[in-house]
Amino acid sequence: MKNSRCRRGAARARVATAALALILVASCGGPYTPKKMNLASDKIAVADRLFEKKAFGRSAIEYKDFLATFAGDERNDYAQFRLAESYRLDGEYSLAEVEYQILINDYGYSEYVDDAFFLEGLCAFRQAPRAERDQTKSYAALDRLDRFLQLFPTSPRVAEARATIHDIHSRLGKKDFISAKLYFSKRAYDASLIYLNKIIDLDSGTVWTARSLYYRARIEEARKNPAGAAGDYRTALAVKEAFPERQDAEKRLRLVDVQVGGARKADGG
Repeated sequence: MKNSRCRRGAARARVATAALALILVASCGGPYTPKKMNLASDKIAVADRLFEKKAFGRSAIEYKDFLATFAGDERNDYAQFRLAESYRLDGEYSLAEVEYQILINDYGYSEYVDDAFFLEGLCAFRQAPRAERDQTKSYAALDRLDRFLQLFPTSPRVAEARATIHDIHSRLGKKDFISAKLYFSKRAYDASLIYLNKIIDLDSGTVWTARSLYYRARIEEARKNPAGAAGDYRTALAVKEAFPERQDAEKRLRLVDVQVGGARKADGG
């Protein structure tokens, strides 16, 4: 008897779950399917309306269907660009990246090619994980954006590209700085300097450049080289970005300057 009640209860639960699923599907209108149209102009208009309404998932479906249905239409490069944009604006960066690549490879004549070069790199960067993890995507994005600047030096997107490159350098600098700081804390100075020098040599002007200069100066102090430390503290303080060690760098610079001055007097300088 008890087993029978359990079975009936389980059956009711399954029915309720199925009913809820049907309600959800009905409320959402079910999966979107592209509109069947005979005229390319009508089709592109539908896709554009969805795009302007920010229904990017649906506009992507319509642009993709346009490209399949009206192959050879003079607006194919526009549809291809809007397809990529729909994915990007919907947060589907890996799909957008592929569609920008298709535009670049298949529609080299298009007025949207320069935008595609930039946005392809941007989408690669958007896929990069936090700094502590593998930064293959950040390096790929950097390569593509450098290529964009070489190919389109007068593009209206140059400023955006440079700002994105700055962000990439900041991400990569942070990754190397984490390793440098770890080795510094263990007084493994040679290992720390490998990462610090890598950041400093890049000279990206980010906060990680300033922080790396500060810790290299600390190592110079530990190795009894106040002149070298003073030079690094000064360079760190000249970086426009604010950094946590700035106040201590100012204090230490004053102290090592005294040491350098004393050493010059002792040498008869």
